[in-house]
Amino acid sequence: WYQRRVREAVVSTQSTGREIRVGVSVGPILSTTYRELIEQSHGSSDFRALARTFSHVIIKDFPQLSIKEKTQLRRFIVMMDIFYDRNVKLIISSDVPLHDIICLQDADQKAKDELRMLMDDLKLTMEEAKSMSLFTGEDEVFSQKRALSRLTEMQCADYWDLPHKKHE
Repeated sequence: WYQRRVREAVVSTQSTGREIRVGVSVGPILSTTYRELIEQSHGSSDFRALARTFSHVIIKDFPQLSIKEKTQLRRFIVMMDIFYDRNVKLIISSDVPLHDIICLQDADQKAKDELRMLMDDLKLTMEEAKSMSLFTGEDEVFSQKRALSRLTEMQCADYWDLPHKKHE
């Protein structure tokens, strides 16, 4: 056996070679905060590098997200999708229950409001707007609902029994 030490987590992306510094790690376990991981400008290549390096990720101080934090919400969904596909075990510490981590009520209302404003601007009827393939916010709501579903699945014993996939 060898002694493992907690160290600063530094990971390099394959595509750019850029170093990411997020939290601390012990072997394949990363401990980080929402601010370090989600509020920073990390992209999908960064999250793939983390998923390749760490089998378990602990995120502390996670707030409730809504459409008001659209950038952070999208970044979290991208990260979570990558972690899900690679069987990374995700542990979130938050003051809100897991099923409320993404506030969908705001998203549903925001999507409806954006559609109404778009219809008013373009002087469209509801039928005309729905027949066009315009962004209405419904895809945003769908991705948030899918994220909540995946988060729930990621807590199940069957998911935790899956082997970590370092590569796609």
